[in-house]
Amino acid sequence: MNSQFRKRRLLLIDDDDIFVAIAKRTIEKAGILENFDVFSDGEGAISFLKDHITDPESIPDFILLDINMPYMDGWQFLEEYSLFEGMLLKKPIIYMISSSVDDADIKKAKDIPYVRDYLIKPVSADSFRRILSFSEE
Repeated sequence: MNSQFRKRRLLLIDDDDIFVAIAKRTIEKAGILENFDVFSDGEGAISFLKDHITDPESIPDFILLDINMPYMDGWQFLEEYSLFEGMLLKKPIIYMISSSVDDADIKKAKDIPYVRDYLIKPVSADSFRRILSFSEE
């Protein structure tokens, strides 16, 4: 695979064990990332980001965020994230990934300035390659 992907980091926030396993296998097989962290709810991911707020090497390049999760869902994650995202030394590219095809969810996600796009599950290997190839410009 292209070496430009090798140093990229991903944070996957999703409580669907089957999707997480498929995503991990697909992404690892494609060899497009160096590091892959998983949280089953937004709360753990928020803590991780806050703990590494001044460490750009630990901050992910990409966040794949599910909507429906226990404890802290995707919308609550984005609300909390908005309170400190300006302090992050590196800005992750965020994609909402959900099985919801509700137009209201899609519009709400696309109206949030730091959410790049809304993807509907299942996500293909080609889609993972496409979204993880974006650079922060």
